[in-house]
Amino acid sequence: MKPQFILCQALVCLSLAAQEDPVSTTANQGRFPIFEDSSASPEISNFKARLYYEAKADSKLLLSSGHAVFLPKGKHEVSLTYENPLAGNFSIEAILDGRKTKILSSGSQPEKSIKPRLDVDFTIWAKFKTTGQGTIFANCAPSGPWTAGGKALLVRGSKLVYDIGWLGAIDGGRSVNDGREKIAVVRSKSKKVELFIDEKVVASQRNFFKPDPPIHVFKIGKGADDFATPLSNGAVLDLKYWKSALPDKVVSGIVSGDLLDEQFPASDYSMGSASSVNGITGKGFAGTATTLEFSDPKAVKVLEAWVQELGTADHAEEISGLDHFALERGKKLYEGLCITCHGTPEKEGSLPTALKFHSGEFKNGSDPWSMFQTLDKGYGQMIPQPQYSIKDKYALIHYIREGLVKEHNPKQYFEVTKEYLALLPPKLSSFKEKVIALAEAGSKPYQKMDFGSALFWTYQVNKGGSPSSWNIAQKGIAVRLDPGSGGISRGKAWLVYDEDTMRVAAAYEGEFVDWRGIAFDGSHGTHTSIKGDPVLLSPDQPAWRNPKTKDWEDLRITGRDGRRFGPLPRSWVQYLGLFPNGDRNVIHYRVGDREIHELPGRIEYGKASILTRTLRVGPGKDDLLCRLSPTGGKANFHLQGADSATLLEEDGFTCLQIKSSGKETLLTLGFSLADQAIVASLLPDPVDPLVLTKGGPPRFGKQEVVTKGKKGKEEDPFAVDELTVPNKEQNPWNSWMRLGGFDFFPKNPDRAAVCTWMGDVWLVDGISGDLDKLTWRRICSGLFQPLGLKIIDGVIHVACRDQIARLHDLNGDLETDWIECFNNDHQVTEHFHEFAMGLQVDGAGNLYYAKSARHAKNALVPHHGTLLRVSPDGERTDIVATGFRAANGVCLNPDGTWIVTDQEGHWNPKNRINYVKEGGFYGNMMGYHDVTDSSDSAMEQPLAWITNAFDRSPAELLWVPENGNWGQLNGTLLNLSYGYGMAYVVPHEVLDGQAQGGLCAFPIDRLPSGIHRGRFHPVTHALFTAGMFAWAGSQRGDGGLYRIRRTENPAYMPTQLEARKRTLRIRFSDKLPARGTFRVTTWNLKRTKGYGSRHYDLKNLKVAGYAVRNDWLELEVPDLAPTWCMEINCEFENGVKRVIHNSIHHIPEGIPPLP
Repeated sequence: MKPQFILCQALVCLSLAAQEDPVSTTANQGRFPIFEDSSASPEISNFKARLYYEAKADSKLLLSSGHAVFLPKGKHEVSLTYENPLAGNFSIEAILDGRKTKILSSGSQPEKSIKPRLDVDFTIWAKFKTTGQGTIFANCAPSGPWTAGGKALLVRGSKLVYDIGWLGAIDGGRSVNDGREKIAVVRSKSKKVELFIDEKVVASQRNFFKPDPPIHVFKIGKGADDFATPLSNGAVLDLKYWKSALPDKVVSGIVSGDLLDEQFPASDYSMGSASSVNGITGKGFAGTATTLEFSDPKAVKVLEAWVQELGTADHAEEISGLDHFALERGKKLYEGLCITCHGTPEKEGSLPTALKFHSGEFKNGSDPWSMFQTLDKGYGQMIPQPQYSIKDKYALIHYIREGLVKEHNPKQYFEVTKEYLALLPPKLSSFKEKVIALAEAGSKPYQKMDFGSALFWTYQVNKGGSPSSWNIAQKGIAVRLDPGSGGISRGKAWLVYDEDTMRVAAAYEGEFVDWRGIAFDGSHGTHTSIKGDPVLLSPDQPAWRNPKTKDWEDLRITGRDGRRFGPLPRSWVQYLGLFPNGDRNVIHYRVGDREIHELPGRIEYGKASILTRTLRVGPGKDDLLCRLSPTGGKANFHLQGADSATLLEEDGFTCLQIKSSGKETLLTLGFSLADQAIVASLLPDPVDPLVLTKGGPPRFGKQEVVTKGKKGKEEDPFAVDELTVPNKEQNPWNSWMRLGGFDFFPKNPDRAAVCTWMGDVWLVDGISGDLDKLTWRRICSGLFQPLGLKIIDGVIHVACRDQIARLHDLNGDLETDWIECFNNDHQVTEHFHEFAMGLQVDGAGNLYYAKSARHAKNALVPHHGTLLRVSPDGERTDIVATGFRAANGVCLNPDGTWIVTDQEGHWNPKNRINYVKEGGFYGNMMGYHDVTDSSDSAMEQPLAWITNAFDRSPAELLWVPENGNWGQLNGTLLNLSYGYGMAYVVPHEVLDGQAQGGLCAFPIDRLPSGIHRGRFHPVTHALFTAGMFAWAGSQRGDGGLYRIRRTENPAYMPTQLEARKRTLRIRFSDKLPARGTFRVTTWNLKRTKGYGSRHYDLKNLKVAGYAVRNDWLELEVPDLAPTWCMEINCEFENGVKRVIHNSIHHIPEGIPPLP
């Protein structure tokens, strides 16, 4: 039996319609009451118990472990500490009225077995060795012959056999009786039995089930008198039973040995012992369970009784030892990470749901012990923080309490007393902390990665402390100037270009950047700044005079904060692309009617090197004037080359003037902190940059990385294959493989192009077959956080934060020699949250991507929070719809419309799925639009509102091809989940232009990483998905590429969902069982300017009846009405469970008969 309070907590956590946790600031030191409703405790382990009692006569406190504590009559206090961890030593100690007392024997033997059931979902793990034959375990009659419904795992011949009496047997494996230790696992899930031996599934069978007769008992090493005879010439070494079908990942770990015994989930039965439990709450140390009860319950009156889990720390000692050194340490830790989301009184945190310690209410306790639990085990969306040691956790807590709470939020400050410390739970004596070594400087994945010699990014180039004083190249291109390996971060000197104005925003030497920003150190509300010593800085304004008007008026978009964003008009300045060649790069752009190829460089000269810009300016009628640096700057300039170019001083700037010409102009501009004479003496004649635009030597050495994929289970409705990604140290460039998008090559369907959020593009071959050999090849690097990729007419198009780039191989070596700017109308600000997500193309050649809004801040530019369309020629960008917060990708519908998801946030009470209409507004009042009506009716309604527990962060949707091999799922809509690494089917209907429906999760395990991009293979029609972990999400694998194949096994997935008067109708992908149990729950949300919404008006609707006809289910729900949110829970008699989360906007009257 599990503790009652665990069940209550589980119900709260698992109920998808549950209310938020109540605010609590009262410390209870993790105490859980016992003996309130019963004279016996639930099963517990690794605990400290306190008992205040009054007894009429002497009695005993009995433990099911066979121990007892004497309870004298009268009023007394007893403290009992019990340790029996699965990995550790047993100990028990009792204190009576402050003095240690003797532990007695209870006079009865401890319970050594339970009655495992093998007619429900279960998992049994067994370790054995034998050179003979016989039974490993059985569930059969206590004595006598083998009977119907008996079950046994046995060695027969040299194979492993699982037999069900009067039903049949499955067998597999070979040489299991060779005398070596073997690991066998039997798992039953929804009446499907699987047999594993040493890491492999060796047998499985569906509908392999018979009920357990009531008289049957569980035996180890023997079975019936005439069948499943005792194991000969060997022994069962260990065995564990779980009354559930453990997930695939866990089974894989316990079969392979990747999980040590002490890391196993708490079992419900362990060989030779009682069941094991995880402490008290289900989150503590796993240990052999015991119970507490009184020998004479009538003689004992309980005044107060409770238990606490033994922990990882001596909390009283740690708290008592906090001092000013801990305070300083905590402050450094807080300012290094926590401040980003939680903020300070002076600086608002970037995550609205994060507790503001200086002003908010603690939901999980404000005393030190409770705060430690939050850091150690997580709470709500606050994940555990294992990177901190116990002392670091308490140092951080000390700073939060003393530096933020005590002064600014005194009502939440908890006073620590001696009485409080005395009641804290003690440490499990056998626990030894594994301290994670601090990372060495430069060892973070973004510091180790070779980004190539150029990196598109946002760079602040000055030290301005506020937006009005910032000088930022929002669409910067940093180029390393010195030769050498290791990429841009290993350089000595850099130029930072600005795509929007084609200014050189900064030239500097020393150290590259501060590595701040969400894609680097994960921080929110920050952006990257250069860190070296500037040679020159140019202001954030046009660098080239307008050739037509001959003035400098800035024609970029004016943001709502008065700053300028986006590119200058194309007729003035247009960035065209970049040609990487070895460790050099040619920048390509146009000013007026003059096309320019520019090669930046560096001449080593002691401490003051000379930086160079070599320009090849095409013929044209326009006179050009370029501002190089404000007059009075530190740099000295010299010009070498064409007579038509000169240096001059004008309006407070050193300028480069280039006269109109009917032929090319070639020049080199040198600048340095050295004397002008030195610059002049060392500057060489210009070399034409055009020679570097034909394709250079392979920058990545034609190196290939080979991995092997992992195939999924053919016995499941969906086989999930993992295409192993060569992440970080598994590739020569330490590339951080957080996947942002992919697509297939139509002429070579065994190959895909994959982009990563860190700027790479890779080719991967071998994707359409058995995945035994996957060949990865890096072909491009340095792009700006790409989160979408599409191959159009054989050319790779990449959706980056600053541009849609087209990648060209000019010399046939597969590597990218020209990163062409197809379109860079992108209005980029430094805000971390404005991702450019997805990339799709319609039949007319228009491209689409979604642009996120600023997080918790009002939009600055028109593109914030929009769906955008780029014309087929790349010359124009139109806003399709507004009011989004973070639409993660784009789905094109067969009729030419679109679907996008959106995330919970301000004005978004929960996640939502949106059918998009041209010109539609989708609810985010903080976006850039002219909507002032904040009522719900003023926005387009979603297909469905999705609560966080069902899908924490929905991503891109896509349609199963009509001609796919997915059976009844052909033509259905699917959704991918960044938050949970899951795929969902989206059954819905469209009534009078309004879509309504819901989501149902695939019956698969969560993938290691989130998934946000999906495409169906053009030949096999398998679903490929790619994703990553980068911001808030539950699946924390860096990145992954997966293949989901529909097998021939029934999936029972809902394909249609209809709401009619008093009736819900659901069509499934397969013929349904005739009977089942069905529940319907509804709740509402409130849309406000606050972040998200609680669940309101929770109702369990009566299901008055149901009808099943073939693949249709009809539920009679008399009180059915439009609702923001609904959960439909279906449990069929064959063990299949499906849960749908949906919304209802309209309920038509008519109910056509079931087909």
